[in-house]
Amino acid sequence: MERNTIDQTIRNLRERQFEAFFADNKEKAISLIEELVPQGSSVACGGSETLREIGFNEKFRDRFRFLETPAGASPQEAKEAIRARFSADAFFLSANAITVDGRIFQEDGASTRVAPMIYGPDSVIIVAGQNKIAENEAKARQRVKAVACENCRRRGFATPCAEDGHCHDCRVPGRSCCTSVTLNFSRIPGRIKVIIVGEDLGI
Repeated sequence: MERNTIDQTIRNLRERQFEAFFADNKEKAISLIEELVPQGSSVACGGSETLREIGFNEKFRDRFRFLETPAGASPQEAKEAIRARFSADAFFLSANAITVDGRIFQEDGASTRVAPMIYGPDSVIIVAGQNKIAENEAKARQRVKAVACENCRRRGFATPCAEDGHCHDCRVPGRSCCTSVTLNFSRIPGRIKVIIVGEDLGI
């Protein structure tokens, strides 16, 4: 990814009142997170290969208070743990795609990843590799569907796309692209922060 394309994306994100940053690599992204989120903050995470690849949980296990679903939780306890994400000091996730004009595209199955992103936590931090940048909306939506197919395959979901890698707009229980969200603008300036990393990360 050319740096001028990344810079243009960051400028456009800022014009849409997202607080946008560039980190050269995973290590710089970790340092930036340390600057953005005070020690002792309560944090929650949406499912993210990108966060796993930068070592988020390992790096911050002793710095933040993680709001997680406890092992062996009952269905009710799991539901309460997920709802607690809305009161986290900071909510972390990645993006499925970010267009050069500064819009953020997400799809989700249970919507537990996108819902706190839209409303709840005072601070939302999206960490995305440079590979998530798409030229335009059409390319972004194409990327989102490819990611959904790969996620279904990786997680062993019984969906047609897991078999052939193509979206069928299926009506099966295991569908992972149930909710589509586009962030066009942040009404609260700086609530949503985007860290674009100069490496390919995630799916």
